[in-house]
Amino acid sequence: RTFEQRVFSYGGFWRRPNAGSAAGPILFYCGNEASVELYVNATGWMWEHAEELGALLVFAEHRYYGETQPLGGSSATNASTLRWLTLEQALADYATLIHRLKLSLGAPDAKVVAIGGSYGGMLAAWLRMHYPSAVDAALAASAPVLAFDGLRRGGRGKASPLF
Repeated sequence: RTFEQRVFSYGGFWRRPNAGSAAGPILFYCGNEASVELYVNATGWMWEHAEELGALLVFAEHRYYGETQPLGGSSATNASTLRWLTLEQALADYATLIHRLKLSLGAPDAKVVAIGGSYGGMLAAWLRMHYPSAVDAALAASAPVLAFDGLRRGGRGKASPLF
């Protein structure tokens, strides 16, 4: 089953790919536990650096928040409809969105930086860890990614927080 995920973007500074140069980066905001509209104009770092980077700004809304309701009006009615409200599902949503966005823009090689703060920062870091083919870097502010019981460092020094 698919659903509509709300996304805002701004391409006024974006350096589009052409025969002579690569595309500018995509700064991808990992929406967290609120409507994405609250963050579009409150993410100073993205707006402050977009022009110098030639970046495309993308703000994705987290499933079950704002207008991104996977099951429509019944999304949050009971435990059975909330079973899809997981960080693993949110990460998969973001990885899929990034892949489709790059293809639709004709920029399959554009670099992507996932960005977020607090829970959104944890999502940004985990998105880089678990979907390295989708995200080239992450900027995670105030993100306690290893502050949960049961987290451990697994083979080759990589943290294993989920999956």
